[in-house]
Amino acid sequence: MVTVDIKRTDTGIAELTIAGHANAGKHGQDIVCASVSAVSIGTLNAVHQLLGIRPDVEMAEKGGGFIRWTLHPHENADLEGKQQLLAESVVVTLVAISQQYEKYITVNDPKWQGGALS
Repeated sequence: MVTVDIKRTDTGIAELTIAGHANAGKHGQDIVCASVSAVSIGTLNAVHQLLGIRPDVEMAEKGGGFIRWTLHPHENADLEGKQQLLAESVVVTLVAISQQYEKYITVNDPKWQGGALS
């Protein structure tokens, strides 16, 4: 199972960790893992390419199954807001995936527990 853990502060997302494998299909045919990977890696690339912010990321060297994105406050408030918006977008998308494939992915986030705003 893929587990997504979100740590928040008063100002937004501080850390997003994705760990595990969905095992929803054969290697290379697992649509849940592919979805999670596309959303997370695509967003990290967007933060770097569109905002010019190099994300602080830890990833599994071999075998995949682990990404931790630590968000550091940016001195430019506009860029910080955009970075937080992109991070929230990842969470919203992962929550939607977890609602469709609850046997394969779970999202732990105080803001989105149960799939709706608290």
